Amino acid sequence: MRLAVLLLGTVALLAFLPATSALATTDQFRDSDHHEVFTEHDFNICGNPGTFTFDVTSHLHTIDNGIAFVFDFHESYTYTLVFDDAALGTWTAHAAENTQFVVNRSGTIFQNVFNSREGPIQIIQHRQFHTDADGNATVVRTFEKIGDC
Repeated sequence: MRLAVLLLGTVALLAFLPATSALATTDQFRDSDHHEVFTEHDFNICGNPGTFTFDVTSHLHTIDNGIAFVFDFHESYTYTLVFDDAALGTWTAHAAENTQFVVNRSGTIFQNVFNSREGPIQIIQHRQFHTDADGNATVVRTFEKIGDC
């Protein structure tokens, strides 16, 4: 699900690039910091339902100088998971995610690195791909390691 949202966001960014790059006479910088604490009911990595309480901090930085567009996103969070089945107990977790997206005349570079530990389960996901000026995509790196439930 997280990958689908990430890819949808990337596609949305691509849709706006021509309009963004056309503005190009001066550098345009955007920075934003966010902090949020929230609770939701969902399933964990092993498929067990529970209530998650998240504490999320993120930073987004974009640059458009008419030659290149740079999107740089960093997010880190901790959370507590209280399972619906009391026998499973309570887990704590932490995660960090970094996403970079660069577009210039020679093509695009997309990179996403996600590292997490949910209770005893380690989750590592790395992806990087390039697209040249003609639209040819090359997968440079994809790696995923998810511990056993």
